[in-house]
Amino acid sequence: MIIVLLILAILLVILIHIAQKCLNIVILPKRYSFSDLRDYEIDKGFKDVFDQYDNVWNREDFSLDINGVTIKGEIIRNKHPVGNKVAIIAHGHTANRYACLKYADLFYRAGYHAVIYDERHFGDSTGDICTLGQEEAKDLRDIFGFTKEKFGQDCIIGLHGESMGAATSLLVLQYVKPDFVVADCPFADSVVLFKEFVRKNMGPFSSLIVWTVCQIGKLRYHYDVKGTSPINVVKNADVPICYMHGDSDTLIDCHHSKDMFAVCRNRKSELHLFKGAEHARSIAIDPKGYEAILRDFLKSCDML
Repeated sequence: MIIVLLILAILLVILIHIAQKCLNIVILPKRYSFSDLRDYEIDKGFKDVFDQYDNVWNREDFSLDINGVTIKGEIIRNKHPVGNKVAIIAHGHTANRYACLKYADLFYRAGYHAVIYDERHFGDSTGDICTLGQEEAKDLRDIFGFTKEKFGQDCIIGLHGESMGAATSLLVLQYVKPDFVVADCPFADSVVLFKEFVRKNMGPFSSLIVWTVCQIGKLRYHYDVKGTSPINVVKNADVPICYMHGDSDTLIDCHHSKDMFAVCRNRKSELHLFKGAEHARSIAIDPKGYEAILRDFLKSCDML
């Protein structure tokens, strides 16, 4: 009996260790520095964008104290705006606001101002952990309000997010109603995402490992994995959403965008899959096609 209990105790310790390791990949990830991300984005073909950022765009730094963290970002004011329109752009996991620049450039050319920022725990912002959209959506809610104050309550505000930033831009719909959302390679549900990751990388017992992840997340970090579900928010949000997703995405499978598009309430919502594009690389593999889709979507929403 003692041997059985000892074996069970060892298995429990191993289970908790594996679950904590999985959780750490999300809440305490390796983070890109600004210099490394700049080099990465330039290598992917966006040198012209950084030239615009460095030498042309009018930029204004901002700092907001939100929910116990400090969020750092920039307002990019368009020199030739078309109406009073603003795009708030949220980056993905491990990145910082430099990952937003390639998208800000598209909106800038469409006559939009842009707001880019470092999500909590990344870039110059503070925050002990990342919660994959749970707390980040509350931060974005306050950035949305800040943007209204800066540009006026009657301004048009659209959201664009990449990966975690896309999920955040969908989760925030439970708090605010932007004029549109562009969601590039979002996940639909955190539990599903964890299960797919564990199944792919650690084999059997994925459900048990993810269940343990959920318990540790909630008890130790106040991170509700089960409650971080963009698809449940999308079901109740009457906002036009344009989903962009690479059909070769091996990190967040494109079924996540397909599933959310299927439950969208707004008839102006769209789904676009980019052939051969890996995770968050749709714009890199087909920049002209990406911009054309964005502009057509904005026109269909009377936002261009």
